[in-house]
Amino acid sequence: MDDVLELFGPATRAWFAGSFAAPTAAQEGAWRTVAAEHHALVVAPTGSGKTLAAFLWALDRLASQPVPEDPTHRCRVLYVSPLKALTVDVERNLRSPLAGIGHAAARLGVPSPSISVGVRTGDTPADERRRFAKHPPDILITTPESLFLLLTSQARESLRHVETVVVDEVHAVAGGKRGAHLALSLERLDALLERPAQRIGLSATVRPIEEVARFLGGGRPVEVVAPPSEKRWDLKVVVPVPDLDELDAVAPPVPAPVGFDEDGGSGTASIWPHVEQRVVDLVEEHQSTIVFANSRRLAERLTARLNEIAAERSEERTPEDPPLSQHPPPASLMAQAGSSHGAAATIARAHHGSVSKEQRALIEDDLKSGRLPAVVATSSLELGIDMGAVDLVVQVESPPSVASGLQRVGRAGHQVGAVSSGVLFPKYRGDLVQTAVVAERMVSGQIEQLTVPRNPLDVLAQQIVAMVAMEDWTADDLLSLVRRAHPFVTLPQSSYDAVLDMLAGRYPSDEFAELRPRLVWDRTTGVLKGRPGAQRLAVTSGGTIPDRGLFGVFLVGSDPRRGGARVGELDEEMVYESRVGDVFALGATSWRIEDITHDRVMVSPAPGHPGKLPFWHGDTLGRPAELGAAVGGFVREINKLAEPKARERAAGAGLDEWAVDNLLDYVRDQREATGHVPDDRTLVVERFRDELGDWRLIVHSPYGARVHAPWALAIGARLRERYGVDVQAAHADDGIVLRIPDTLDGVDELSGAEAPDARLVVLDPDELDDIVTAEVGGSALFASRFRECAARALLLPRRSPDRRSPLWQQRQRSAQLLEVASKYGSFPMLLETMRECLQDVYDLDGLRDLMRRVAGRQVKVVEVETPTPSPFARSLLFGYVAAFMYEGDSPLAERRAQALTLDSALLAELLGQTELRELLDLEVIERTEAELQRLVPERKARDAEGVADLLRLLGPLTTDEVAARSVEPDGAAAQLDDLVRQRRVIAVRVAGQEVWAAVEDAARLRDALGVALPGGVHDAFTAPVPDPLGDIVARYARTHGPFHAGDVATRFGLGVAVVTSTLRRLAAEGRV
Repeated sequence: MDDVLELFGPATRAWFAGSFAAPTAAQEGAWRTVAAEHHALVVAPTGSGKTLAAFLWALDRLASQPVPEDPTHRCRVLYVSPLKALTVDVERNLRSPLAGIGHAAARLGVPSPSISVGVRTGDTPADERRRFAKHPPDILITTPESLFLLLTSQARESLRHVETVVVDEVHAVAGGKRGAHLALSLERLDALLERPAQRIGLSATVRPIEEVARFLGGGRPVEVVAPPSEKRWDLKVVVPVPDLDELDAVAPPVPAPVGFDEDGGSGTASIWPHVEQRVVDLVEEHQSTIVFANSRRLAERLTARLNEIAAERSEERTPEDPPLSQHPPPASLMAQAGSSHGAAATIARAHHGSVSKEQRALIEDDLKSGRLPAVVATSSLELGIDMGAVDLVVQVESPPSVASGLQRVGRAGHQVGAVSSGVLFPKYRGDLVQTAVVAERMVSGQIEQLTVPRNPLDVLAQQIVAMVAMEDWTADDLLSLVRRAHPFVTLPQSSYDAVLDMLAGRYPSDEFAELRPRLVWDRTTGVLKGRPGAQRLAVTSGGTIPDRGLFGVFLVGSDPRRGGARVGELDEEMVYESRVGDVFALGATSWRIEDITHDRVMVSPAPGHPGKLPFWHGDTLGRPAELGAAVGGFVREINKLAEPKARERAAGAGLDEWAVDNLLDYVRDQREATGHVPDDRTLVVERFRDELGDWRLIVHSPYGARVHAPWALAIGARLRERYGVDVQAAHADDGIVLRIPDTLDGVDELSGAEAPDARLVVLDPDELDDIVTAEVGGSALFASRFRECAARALLLPRRSPDRRSPLWQQRQRSAQLLEVASKYGSFPMLLETMRECLQDVYDLDGLRDLMRRVAGRQVKVVEVETPTPSPFARSLLFGYVAAFMYEGDSPLAERRAQALTLDSALLAELLGQTELRELLDLEVIERTEAELQRLVPERKARDAEGVADLLRLLGPLTTDEVAARSVEPDGAAAQLDDLVRQRRVIAVRVAGQEVWAAVEDAARLRDALGVALPGGVHDAFTAPVPDPLGDIVARYARTHGPFHAGDVATRFGLGVAVVTSTLRRLAAEGRV
């Protein structure tokens, strides 16, 4: 069949032929593949008609098939998008083909199709969600998180007849944990269906394509449709001043606003005013512009400045008005919350994740309709949203990667065959090099390699809880489903069992309540069952996007519980610094704070009023090693060439004349200062004295922060080992800065050197893993990533889905969990956090490879001593100062808490303290003990699950003791017998009494009390535990009021001396 349109029905064929000249190569390839019933991955740049490539075949099938008689069977096409904004966009874009096919059918006299489209995201109202269960649409458009929620509720019944799944922007999720979560959701969906759904993936240019195809297919063959790209790019790297160095801004500006006027008479130490003026020029020269910034904070500040400049230029300002920019704070001002002058949003508005959905929709609509000339956005507009006739993209600062640069500039000229125009503004000379390389690689399509995370155990734990909450599974069946998902294809049995152990309550929940069992694992039959509350837990705390504890911002007078008038969200720290009456800007509109509650900020509009600019704390991963090697190669090439050739080479990368001048000057100045220029084959170790006379050691390397971060950790460990003190180290994309106190001179006996030398930074590649693993465990990075992993694994659940969890509370709970978990080397979330740090955050393989090449002399390390920092060093030092300027006054070397040993009796006398026993109220003690012992009505066991919890939390109990703690005492014996049959409870003798105990206590009772265990206890519960007697005594102490050692001795048949010594040891450890 030569004409691909012959595959379609007459109505679809007529509509397409009347609307388009011809299919694109991507569309033709996709339709032939999908018509042959193969899974397909369509890889093409923006503006290739990918959406129609995926949907038209499905629309045609829906149009030609009879509508199912049962309305709950209608949903046959599922579209999953990583962005909520994209779901709205796709729904809007489907209206044209649906209406067109309907009209064509009427014209041709064939039955007119009735195809409904629905959207299901976190913003979908409750009544629409309820309607979905009974009347699902033919095509459901959703996000990965909403698909997970659908599969973990009764609404999943409406998905049982899905035939086609379209995964859009697959490259945007495949490289992270969100992708692993989606991969498992897709396998769960297939398990519901009579036959697996056909999967169609849509991706921008990605590498390696085969890996993304494997991710999409999950073990099934996927046909790749990747026609040669005909996308044309027009990229310019622009520097708006002749010499960046003359601004005193080798790095971004110091945090002090400096005067600026149009004539340059007052001079400025910042490049930002020049960039801002040039951006306004570009916006005025074009119809529709998107300006991309790399952070929400910069987006807000840039928006405010662009509007102020536009207001200044407009004719409405009278000569008497003071100029808005009398003292303009630069857009990148580093001090946290800047301010805006309250200029009306004349030319630009800010668009980012912290602006509400409604506000973002208005902004997008204003840009598309031409009412708004420009939008300043973060990655929120990066993915395939159709922004209409955008004819220019401006990128302020270098794009984070080549792939994101392509996505961003691709927003301009989004139509098939259009040229995408982009202007990139580097912010300082160091940034200029990366910007040039990224622009050059964008044109040639040399994007970074994507890596799919392997076996993320936190995602696995969450999905297991969700699956067993809906139905019983055998452990083997569940494992085989999990291994069908590409990220888990190599999941070891040991890791899977460790996660099940954690979810089944293997770790002591009396020390941390959220370790209580979420499922029941019968190890003999292998059956997994959800415990009560498991479904609610998965639904309220599911997903993979970390909770940053942001405050919702709502219009005063609206009802937030009904989704009323949400304006956006603010960082917790920003809110703590704000007061009622303060005015702040968000999305280029000013708002006055009317009230601050524990979880939201109520505001009223304050148009025209000057206000604070908000800030948010976020983290970026840094330059990939692959891009770093390209940056180094580019510098080496420029450095070797004679001036005319070098100028030609730089101009070929898209640099304008001033950008070329600045780049060549930067490389030349560095060569003159140190005799060497760091590149992909030369690492430069520079040392000089700072203002205090201490040594600064700077490692110049282009390989990026993901390589430099673990390297800095390892160097710090080596210096601590050698000198006995913590050395301040800061890493960045272009190297590492170390400050070595002058007092350490000459200590290095190995080198006998007066100054630190290059040998300090060259490490044995075979020792790297052990050093970095040991160091990262005690780092702030590990603590923060552990909090996120534990939350994903449902160990730090949200108390309520519609209430904010303050970040400081999350940190406290996470620290408590980490303290408990640290005692167990096999605790899955410790292993997952370490895996995430070493594989996803750090590029340990890249560092190891670099050290091997240093050892093999393929990369040379040269040492230089300079009187003052070299040009490359000045860029790095700015980041170093910034890192420590906002760290507060806690002493760097003493960040770890030091335990003080004080004589408590002497201290009590000195402070005149009252004895504790004088403060205790007997009635309060008795009430508290009754609550701890579950003897008060509201804490009694209501069913067999409650009885299992009693034994787990209180320890062994007799039948009468269990009955006294049950809502229905007469049913206690039957419930215990039932739990024994399920092999979750054992009957044993303790201190001459018949008692019931949780099977998890078997090894403790055997090893601490010499209890004889009944037959049939699974091996998993008989493995020795580190401190059996300590665990039993500590649990007794936690569940009673004040007691004597003799009480414990009688209860467990122990000697008083044994109990007393155990209590003293536990007190010394802080456990009692």
